[in-house]
Amino acid sequence: MYRELYNITTTKIMILGGGCSVATEPTALVSHHWNLIQLSYGASSPELSKRLLYPRFFRLFPTESLFNVVWLAAMEKFNWTKVATLYQSIDLFSLAMADFQRDAKAAGIEILAAESFVDDPVLHVENIKKSGARIIMGNFYSDMAIRVFCTAYHQKMYGAKYVWFVPGWYKARWWREPDSSIDCTKDQMDVVVDNVFTVNINALPTENRKPSETGLTPKTFKEKFNDFYGDGAESLAGYTTCSLGYDTVWAIAFALQDTERQLRSQDPPRKLSDFTYSDNVTLEILFDKMSDMEFEGVSGPVQFDRNGDRICLLNLHQIKDLESILVGIVDTTTGTRKELSLNGYHPIHWPGGEPPIDFIIEREVRQTILYPVFVTGTVFATLGILLAGFFLAFNIHYRTRRVIKMSSPNINNLMLIGGMLAYISIIFQGVDTAIASTDTFMWMCKSKTWLLAIGFSTAFGAMFSKTWRVHKIFNNKTAMKLVVKDSKLFIFIAALIILDVIILILWNSTDSVRANLIHGQEVVDPENDDIVYKPIRVLCASRNQTYWVVAFYIINGILLLVGAILAWETRNVSIPALNDSKYIGVCVYNVLILSIVGVTVSYVVEEQNVLYALTAFFIWLATTLTLCVLFIPKIRMRNDVRPAQNPIVSHAARDEGNANTSELERQLQELRQEVIRLKEENTKPDPEESPRQIQRDAAQMHSRLVTTDSSLQKTH
Repeated sequence: MYRELYNITTTKIMILGGGCSVATEPTALVSHHWNLIQLSYGASSPELSKRLLYPRFFRLFPTESLFNVVWLAAMEKFNWTKVATLYQSIDLFSLAMADFQRDAKAAGIEILAAESFVDDPVLHVENIKKSGARIIMGNFYSDMAIRVFCTAYHQKMYGAKYVWFVPGWYKARWWREPDSSIDCTKDQMDVVVDNVFTVNINALPTENRKPSETGLTPKTFKEKFNDFYGDGAESLAGYTTCSLGYDTVWAIAFALQDTERQLRSQDPPRKLSDFTYSDNVTLEILFDKMSDMEFEGVSGPVQFDRNGDRICLLNLHQIKDLESILVGIVDTTTGTRKELSLNGYHPIHWPGGEPPIDFIIEREVRQTILYPVFVTGTVFATLGILLAGFFLAFNIHYRTRRVIKMSSPNINNLMLIGGMLAYISIIFQGVDTAIASTDTFMWMCKSKTWLLAIGFSTAFGAMFSKTWRVHKIFNNKTAMKLVVKDSKLFIFIAALIILDVIILILWNSTDSVRANLIHGQEVVDPENDDIVYKPIRVLCASRNQTYWVVAFYIINGILLLVGAILAWETRNVSIPALNDSKYIGVCVYNVLILSIVGVTVSYVVEEQNVLYALTAFFIWLATTLTLCVLFIPKIRMRNDVRPAQNPIVSHAARDEGNANTSELERQLQELRQEVIRLKEENTKPDPEESPRQIQRDAAQMHSRLVTTDSSLQKTH
């Protein structure tokens, strides 16, 4: 074009072309500087609709954005309100898709996914599938379309559930073109593109329309064109739009003719041959003739909008049995210019018998704790509270009995109170938004954490403090009587509770617990795969909850570890009323196993009822086992005047009794003789030895004597 413009031997009046947008955009950008009108027969880029940049440009092929009218009309016709878009990342398609998304949103249509790609659409097609969209608008060249639909085949995005729309200006049977980059056979491609809709200009109207201004009908034009080209004309890439080139030439001819007439009517008369590149008068007349042009062409009515874009008939085709069948038309020249007409054309084939829904139906399922499950948890928690209350009443009533008094009844009461708190936490944990407001639910959620934390520390703190006292007394290295009062144990238990309270206050004040919506794994309806159930549960949690929970795990873990060590070191103390070490070992083992399983379940299970049932069961079982293991033996021994041996120790004593009796008698005799000797030496002390030292030795021997004597009596 530049070479011709600078050719001074010939002055050009108009420019015909180019055939594609890439070549047309740069030429149309500068041609108006020579006062030239440019008319294209094939450029469709929406960029060319910008009148400020291309002020003297017209085109017979409509802008790619005009096809959006058919897409929107189809969505309105079939009551679709959700759609996904997929386009190749070049201006021709990206600009048109941007216009579609704008118009769709204005029409109340939701864009579920907007994907673009360069040359590999695999990931983007997968994303569209994940979005749940069923109606997909595609805009890309035919070579990319092959890749898109091969991916759609592997993703099973075809058939009765999916509807695809693509450009209709591809060559015939474009999906069968060889492409080494895909792994689909021709038969597979035939399957996946079957029922795909295509949109294109109605360049060769098939309905009965009046002949064109040239006297040709679309039928006679096709006959003449086929005769001119010969065999294989229909296989040409631009065969369906060849009439546009014909009508473009006639549009130029009509514009020049009308302009010539108007120039001749001026005073003084002028001619087109007088045109120069600085002739604004001729330019404006020619521009007005093009803007107001309206005639019947072979490709249908020819007229332009204010941006120089073609106003025309738009076809909706459906690919069926390897052929493109006309199923509808949108006439943008009359009426609303947005209505899809299906009357008089081939009926649309729906594989499912009717238009599919436009989206996978997501039904939110609120996962709340079922009332029967909550009632069951409450009943068991209440039974646990009654059990703890029974033990508490027993402990208070028989507190003066020797067997109960020796077991520290005040500390036992704290253990039972801690167990009650754990049981109450089960009830609070079952209260959710199904039976309470969100505010009540949050209050219950916070309370259950306080109850469980303080209950654990109270119960096990009391249990282990008793064991510590036994450990302290029986590991006393002096002959002096050691007394550990309950007040010291209360201080230890209070310290544990205060530590829990401090952590809970810091947690609630710095990292507030909130009600959070948690989405579970979607479940497809087994009877209708268009319906997906989306579980939603309301949980109370804070942003850094994991760290706070770990802090409690560490503290309680240390408490369990220390308690286990104390129980082990006092295992040989054979006064069951005083020593619970063996029972405590069983309790620690049960609590440890149940805690590990419970924590694992809480992070794995999502179903609200199962989670509540298992968590409540573990808390209830651990608490009940602990209380029963510790208090049922006390109930059995409540009437013993002198507490019997621990069954395990008694059994061992019976096995070894005969063997140890003579040895104990011998030790008793030796100790008596040693006591007598020390007393005599005390009356006549050695000057070199302190009397106080002798007294201490005598006291120790006396203590050993009493212990051995007691052991000997038990063996009998």
